[in-house]
Amino acid sequence: MFSFLRSGKGHPGEILLRPSFPNLTDDAFEVARFWVDKDRSFVAVGYPEGWQPELLGSILVESIHTAAVAFSAQTGMSEDEALQRIFDGFDIERANLVSDQAGMPS
Repeated sequence: MFSFLRSGKGHPGEILLRPSFPNLTDDAFEVARFWVDKDRSFVAVGYPEGWQPELLGSILVESIHTAAVAFSAQTGMSEDEALQRIFDGFDIERANLVSDQAGMPS
């Protein structure tokens, strides 16, 4: 769950939610986590009862736009360039997924 709901120390690179979202209500719940190490990425996605896949798509799009704003603020690249580069990453991974599935036996 969210770091502010548990006791104990955080971890290096942990994203603290309360400073960014001071009005986050206590009934908020986690939907996904993303982790990256030097070799690969790890993704965990929860599926709360009654949610539809389109909602996750909507949240991912909001995440992409938020990330583009953050990249722009931290690096000086434009939001448009950051957004395009994020979408380029999507296109690369989607192409990899399609080619990986094409090589699988049916």
